[in-house]
Amino acid sequence: MLTLSPPRQPALARLALLSLALLSLSAQPPGAPVVLDGVTLWTVKEPRANFNPAQRAEDIRLSLLALAEDPHRDLADLLEVHTGTESILLVDRVYVFAVTDADARAETRSLPELFAQRRNLALDAVRRYRAARTVKFYLNALGRTLAALALAAATLWLLRFLYRQSKLRVRQTSARLAASEHGFARLLHTLERQLFILARLSLRLLFFALAAVVVIASLSYICSLYPATANLAEAAQLSATNAASLAAAALLAYIPNLLLIAIVFAFTYALLKIAAALARAIDSGAVTLPRFHREWAQPTYGLLRITLILFALVVVFPYLPGGDSPALRGVSIFIGVLVSLGSGSAMGNVISGLILTYMRPFQVGDRVRIADSVGDVTEKSLLVTRIRTVKNVELIVPNSAILGAHIVNYSTNAEDHGLILHTTVTIGYDAPWRRVRELLIQAALETPGILPQPAPFVHHTSLNDFHVSYEINAYTRHAAQMAATYSELHKNIQDAFHAGGIEIMSPGYLAVRDGNTVTIPESQRTPGYAPPAFRVQSQPPAQP
Repeated sequence: MLTLSPPRQPALARLALLSLALLSLSAQPPGAPVVLDGVTLWTVKEPRANFNPAQRAEDIRLSLLALAEDPHRDLADLLEVHTGTESILLVDRVYVFAVTDADARAETRSLPELFAQRRNLALDAVRRYRAARTVKFYLNALGRTLAALALAAATLWLLRFLYRQSKLRVRQTSARLAASEHGFARLLHTLERQLFILARLSLRLLFFALAAVVVIASLSYICSLYPATANLAEAAQLSATNAASLAAAALLAYIPNLLLIAIVFAFTYALLKIAAALARAIDSGAVTLPRFHREWAQPTYGLLRITLILFALVVVFPYLPGGDSPALRGVSIFIGVLVSLGSGSAMGNVISGLILTYMRPFQVGDRVRIADSVGDVTEKSLLVTRIRTVKNVELIVPNSAILGAHIVNYSTNAEDHGLILHTTVTIGYDAPWRRVRELLIQAALETPGILPQPAPFVHHTSLNDFHVSYEINAYTRHAAQMAATYSELHKNIQDAFHAGGIEIMSPGYLAVRDGNTVTIPESQRTPGYAPPAFRVQSQPPAQP
């Protein structure tokens, strides 16, 4: 059975938390405190008669509260009753509290001394309670509240001013480094541009943290001025102090992990900068590697960057806060399963994109034919390839479909060796083949985009029933202009053959020449041309 263990904490953190817990326990004396108006006067540790310490403390609190809220009871009208085992305080002949020999022994003091101390504490607390409910007190508290708000507003304005000045100094330093011609300054400028977002975010977080401290301190001080909210202020201060202590202890214990994370990320960042510089150098041609093509530089750098970042995350993940939590592990496994189930086709396209990158079947700008589509490659990515057809239509083809299709690249050898354009015409057997060859080469050389060298050439591809098939082959370096070049070549072939008086038998047809006009445009016929007449011959009579 699989069991999940609770998340482990570093030993230093556990020791710090245990120390804080022991200190807090040792700082809290046993017994029940006597609290009036949010102030703890003393702690009752021993029972009296049938009252336990908690009941005694509550009875004393109620007596002091009744005394404080009754302004007609004079605090000068005191009566102290001392017996052999205890001392009792009466105010205006009303019982307030008693101190016993057991209380004195628990405090390791004499009974008269302890009674005198608690009497003074009780009377001072009652006087403060009454003074805190006067108009003069509230006016004084209101004045302090306004002063605290003004001081908080001035502090926030000063923090905002310092924040803006810090951002301005960062920008000015960046501008000076950019304008400097010193190599080290330019390197610092490059690093500053890389870390500018992080620095700006750090300044903003620091500003908001300090502003939050100012606001919380101001509100806590204002709440402590009024009796109704004094308890809230004290509780908030205690909670903030405890939270700060725990955070400081946790941060202190996390410093070794933080240093390890910083070292891993610094090492990864340095490797990425070196790899990026090498990729740029290879891509620009400044550095050449045997059997490594320039167009592989950026894709290889992209793969290396992803690999290094993932490796760094895997290394530092156990040292992140909560990285060893079983819940976080379960969530990561669940996300991994979802990604693996839902990205089958996407991963297939990514793998196909990588294979196409290193196969180098085409580059951006090449004229290609993929399946039945012909066009220019406009974009290559890990998932899809974008092609703009000769009709200016954009095709988005998944890389997996390209990898399984037949790819024809017209631009690969066009620049260096030339692309051969070819077309076929059929001419009758009555036309001299040398003349046909001469006219085809002439038409090719007159076509824009056709190279004179290597020279065009003609192939006799077949001897058909009614005509001969001739194929003209010509070189061009402009693969992207294939359609326009073919159109011009076909027009020139028509003009050349019509001018040469040779009929193009495409498509092939049967003609009776007796009495028929040639199928050449009238403007291109030879001067004085006349259709041939019908030839009629008489048949001699048959011999008996």
